[in-house]
Amino acid sequence: MKIAFFSPHSDPLAEPGQPDSGGQCIYERQVAIHLARQGHEVRVFTRLWGDKRPQESIADGAAVHRYPMGPPGFLRKEDMGPYIAEFAAAVISDRRVWLESADAFHGHYWDGGVSALAAGLSLGKPVVFTAHSLGALKRDRLPDPDPEGATFRYDIRLAAERRILGAADGVITLGKVEQRALVERCGCDPGKIAVIPGGVELSEFRVAGDKRTLQRELGFNTDYVLFTVGRLDPRKGFLELLEAMPRVLRGLADAGMSATLLMPMGQERPAPAEMAYRARLQERAKALGIEGAIHWFPRLSDEALRQRYSAADLFLCPSPYEPFGLVLAEAFASGTPVVATVHGGPSEIVSPGEDGYLADPEDPEEFSSAILKALLLPPPDRRKMQACAFAKAENRFAWESVATRVADVYRGLDGKAG
Repeated sequence: MKIAFFSPHSDPLAEPGQPDSGGQCIYERQVAIHLARQGHEVRVFTRLWGDKRPQESIADGAAVHRYPMGPPGFLRKEDMGPYIAEFAAAVISDRRVWLESADAFHGHYWDGGVSALAAGLSLGKPVVFTAHSLGALKRDRLPDPDPEGATFRYDIRLAAERRILGAADGVITLGKVEQRALVERCGCDPGKIAVIPGGVELSEFRVAGDKRTLQRELGFNTDYVLFTVGRLDPRKGFLELLEAMPRVLRGLADAGMSATLLMPMGQERPAPAEMAYRARLQERAKALGIEGAIHWFPRLSDEALRQRYSAADLFLCPSPYEPFGLVLAEAFASGTPVVATVHGGPSEIVSPGEDGYLADPEDPEEFSSAILKALLLPPPDRRKMQACAFAKAENRFAWESVATRVADVYRGLDGKAG
């Protein structure tokens, strides 16, 4: 099959730490790679900006094609609405011959869904949509701080998602929480929804035989190492995590123990919003008196990232709302238990008491209690939790099986269009 991915804001080859890089980009890249390994041809259409090249290979059989869209430089995904028609027209004009021979168009996030739908209707091709983060659920957890709604532009996003869901021939969702919302809140036909979680490339991660030894090699000398990662964005919950840390550190001190929290500080040249958020985090850590327990790290290489996943005693996902939580699957693949937000997809990934715990990051006492519960387990129980984490990654989140199930959705569209 020939498959076209439409994803204006989420470049599958985005570097970690770049604006709007993250789990969705990894998802698109890995699904494209594994579809190509299974003999399919994948073309990903995304926005051209910065010093990116117009065309780049992802793997044999998979490539990314970039097109100008709107003003130069970085453009927030929330602000892409007025330029999506321009993007879709550029893709169709340049790649019409290939698109006319494609079997399915797959739109990622609402901006990708709109452009895939426009191209699909223009060329008579079936359309699949993956929201990655559903606007209605995100708005529940993250109301727009701007009275005019200009920060998240939920009015545009929710209207677009409803139209896409009504017209799409197939819908892939990463979890059952979103599946229910698609039906109950967006009116999506349940018969065209497939639930397929994201995945992890198991061969790229490793389980440390001795976490303590690896921690010492990396220069961390406390009793425990806590790890969190992500772009500098209030939606990642790093500020909420800092609010929980004083209770964690006091609880450990009462037991005669200490911990280091590994916190991201973003890319070398952050955007103004990222720089402002970094300053807020550092100022709050100082005000809370916990800056001595924090190791701020710059953007990590892939190898350094995997080392920290493997070395950590606990991975933390404090997002007020997390649609899926690919980072959790990556932590599990490293044999690292998690404490994750109870809001969104992690509730379907984490088995409390087996491979981690769930808690509300907006309740510092609840989140800190979950962290302490995981850290202060007897050593045999902590080792058992680590083994359970890896077993879940191995059994549920291998990318090869994810791509196979996605391909099955495309095959089921035979004869459908629009």
